[in-house]
Amino acid sequence: MRSLLAHTLRRLIAVVTWWPRQTLAALLLLGVLGHAAAQPASGDVPLVVGNRTVHVFRGALGDISAQERALAARAHIDQALAQGGEGWTSVIPSDTGLIVALDGKPMFAVSARDARPLASETPEFLANQASRALQKVWAESREHRGAQLNLPALAKTFSAVAMLVLGLALLFKVSRGVHRFITRRLAVRLERFAANELVSPFSGVLLKLTANTVTVAMWLLGLLAVFAVITFGLSQFAVTRAISENLSESLEHTVYGGLRSTAAALPGLFVAIMIFVLARIATQVTRAVFDQIVAGRLQLGALDAHTAPPTRYLVNAAIWLFALAMSYPYLPGSQTEAFKGLSVLLGVMVSIGAAGPIGQIASGMILVFTRALLVGEYVRIQDCEGTVTHLGLYVTRLRTGTGEEIALPNSLVISQVTRNFSRNVDRGGFVLDTCITIGYDAPWRQVHAMLLEAAQQIKVLRQEPAPFVVQTALSDFYVEYRLVVQVGAEAAANRPQVLSDLNAAVQDVFNRYGVQIMSPHYMADPETPVVVPPSKWFKAPAAPAPGQHQTTRD
Repeated sequence: MRSLLAHTLRRLIAVVTWWPRQTLAALLLLGVLGHAAAQPASGDVPLVVGNRTVHVFRGALGDISAQERALAARAHIDQALAQGGEGWTSVIPSDTGLIVALDGKPMFAVSARDARPLASETPEFLANQASRALQKVWAESREHRGAQLNLPALAKTFSAVAMLVLGLALLFKVSRGVHRFITRRLAVRLERFAANELVSPFSGVLLKLTANTVTVAMWLLGLLAVFAVITFGLSQFAVTRAISENLSESLEHTVYGGLRSTAAALPGLFVAIMIFVLARIATQVTRAVFDQIVAGRLQLGALDAHTAPPTRYLVNAAIWLFALAMSYPYLPGSQTEAFKGLSVLLGVMVSIGAAGPIGQIASGMILVFTRALLVGEYVRIQDCEGTVTHLGLYVTRLRTGTGEEIALPNSLVISQVTRNFSRNVDRGGFVLDTCITIGYDAPWRQVHAMLLEAAQQIKVLRQEPAPFVVQTALSDFYVEYRLVVQVGAEAAANRPQVLSDLNAAVQDVFNRYGVQIMSPHYMADPETPVVVPPSKWFKAPAAPAPGQHQTTRD
């Protein structure tokens, strides 16, 4: 029993120390906001008695300034409170304005200059308001002087704090139980939709959202309870009653102001949602149209399967930008200075940070609409070589024959020299070439014939148009020969392998005929040609491929 009481006491202390720490900042901020809201404007002179603002003087009365009126009214009220009386107040009309009296004695006058026409104030309204405030001041002064009256207030305050502690402890336990119950029931419901492709990816998000919603709701209830107890405790004492009223009015104004703002923003928010819905429908229609163009079932001007995808991106971006511009005036808070300042800040950030991306997009548009590259073509850009697989707004992707994918920024692609091996080749193939250097002692006609013979041994090479040889340079010690062939589209992804097979075939043919392939560092003829006879082509560990016979002819 003793351990149970100790455990309960520790839990209560933990709740008492936990909740106030979390709520103290919010309550102080709310109190500061309420106090700031109650502060008069510059040039106004408030009449404050016992922490309560009775009236605000805003203009002179004859030769008496607002400051002098406030000082005189404070002196009259202090004298009346010291003398005692029944504490009834009244408003008496006069030539100078409305006189606020206490027990029949004039305290101060409310003139027409004290009223604010823009706030729909009248002297009669201000005089009656000051009369009620003066009556509260008189009652609080009597309560403050009678110290015995504070005992019931202390008892009520301690009772409210005790109930708050018990309520927070109960709320803490209930919140955990409700959290477990709701998440468990929701998890069971979501399991029934496990096979649904639309619901399944969001099941975890729904559970997390539900759990956070329950937590926030419990926090709000706890904060509301703490706020209610604090305002109740402050209202029990004459010295702090005005602070309690300011806190309550501030919360009330905040809640009602938020509700009024929400209600006022609903029509504009509805219009903004309708604009975004129409924009969504427009983008879906444009997507369907451009999909038909890509599929070749629709012809729309100069658009084709190559230019339709980036054009669709541009059209959809223009639609959403237009929708955002049209819906901006209807968004809640769009007319406030804070919203305008945030919009300017975001605009500056986007303009500075998007300089690079915008340049990439512009380069991508140039590549697409000038048809510098096409998907499926085999190109060499700088040191990168491969088949074009994607032309995006930001990058161009190449797939090499070794299984690599290279992503090149569009600005880099457009600034480099591009060698296109597929543009002038029919039926989607590409051009392939290999270069060798042969000494002047080998007849050039024989070299041409050997290179063409090597090309005939590669099955994937096209024979129409036929391979051909060109002599690209007559150097000091050798002649440079270049074999040019075309490869079919079926072998476009294996260009490195085709080039390797072609080089191997060239070596075999030249070795078979005893013609030495010279290197760029060739300086003098060796005593015997540097060749590999066919009898040594498959020396260990090499072995002929299945179906291939080793030749022994030297």
